[in-house]
Amino acid sequence: MGKRLTTWLAVIMLMSVLLSACSPNNETIQYDSKLESKSSLKILAYTDKERFKERYVDLFNSKYPNVNVTVINYVDENFEKIMEQEKPDVLVLGTEEYKKIVQENKLVDLDTLLSNDSFNLDGVDPQIIKYMREMGKGKLYGLSPYFQSEAIYYNKDLFDKYNIPYPQDQMTWDEIIQLAKRFPVEDGVSGLYMQNLYTLVSKIAWGQYVNPISEQEKKITLNTDSYRKIFEMALDAYHSKAAIFPDIDQFEVYDPFITGESAMTMDYYYYINNKINRAQEERGNQFKLNWDLASAPVNESYRDMSPYFSINEIFTVSSESEQKQAAWEYVKFVNSDGFVKAKSRSDRFVPPVRTEYIYNPEGKRMEAFYTLNPDINRKTIDYDSFPDRFYTNISGIIDSELRAVTVGAKTLDEAMVSMQERGQQLLNSK
Repeated sequence: MGKRLTTWLAVIMLMSVLLSACSPNNETIQYDSKLESKSSLKILAYTDKERFKERYVDLFNSKYPNVNVTVINYVDENFEKIMEQEKPDVLVLGTEEYKKIVQENKLVDLDTLLSNDSFNLDGVDPQIIKYMREMGKGKLYGLSPYFQSEAIYYNKDLFDKYNIPYPQDQMTWDEIIQLAKRFPVEDGVSGLYMQNLYTLVSKIAWGQYVNPISEQEKKITLNTDSYRKIFEMALDAYHSKAAIFPDIDQFEVYDPFITGESAMTMDYYYYINNKINRAQEERGNQFKLNWDLASAPVNESYRDMSPYFSINEIFTVSSESEQKQAAWEYVKFVNSDGFVKAKSRSDRFVPPVRTEYIYNPEGKRMEAFYTLNPDINRKTIDYDSFPDRFYTNISGIIDSELRAVTVGAKTLDEAMVSMQERGQQLLNSK
């Protein structure tokens, strides 16, 4: 389930490597006057090489033409092998890899560099820095120029028309669905749009920290009380018509929220560029959507925390690197104020951690994407350790069984038993 994202422009101060003490994490890097000598830099990243270079390397090389940058790709299965063989200087990691490498003491503590450098974190959302430190057990081993998060998009005109209060930050899924029920179905208006029923189920489950599988026990966990509550909530939204699920292509621009048929939807930051801005460009003055944002739904027990926040590209310096000066310059470059500012208008698919540069010409509540605390304990399932295409197939099983319930072909009890059995058979297959 992991997907990675990223960005550019920076501060110019340099350093040479000084080893002190026994541990590599006690090293400090001091200023050099210039970085004119030729050097080579290996960057290990999950993202496609060419895409990564275009986004993160080309501009760095325009600033530092003497640094020869090589991008090395990895996948989860060969990460350790590539690390050993290539000995990269910069590691660009997802959160799970980051947590693991921190435990193995393979990264340079960036606090030791920041204390001797004019580069600063002013402008970076403090909650995100706190999140990074928490993952580093109190230390800062990595920086990321971007984060990813979801929010509730809502149509202000529809809420105003029916005199219904706008959604607020920190609402639960149950509260969102109850709010959606207040819209008059007879007027052809739904309160909530989701792509399909499974999408709603998966979003609710993620927010409730409920997973379809136990990684430790290698057991499907769909026929449980926790999932029953989730299925019942989603089916209630379906049968009451509080929500609609047209099952259209996720890349279709003119979904029910865009066309004004639904009052709310939930999606990532990139929905603004992929859907709202695209419709505006295509239809011009004929497109009239008065929209705004509220935070994504929360777990009732943790209302100040977002289950839907993630950082997918964390830039770190390897403690084994022989090019720590160049590596640190690179990490600074892609995390600098100047880089983010310059990219803010062109790169609108992920929001920057320097939140003042979130492109927002219409003054929308962009803080909805970062007002809640990131969840340090949020752990993704490593679906790569299960049979091929397991996530896709288990999602299909849940979806097909729920469809059977909606048309009356099965009771929820029967569907849940079938989900459990089919899922376990899938899990046991090799």
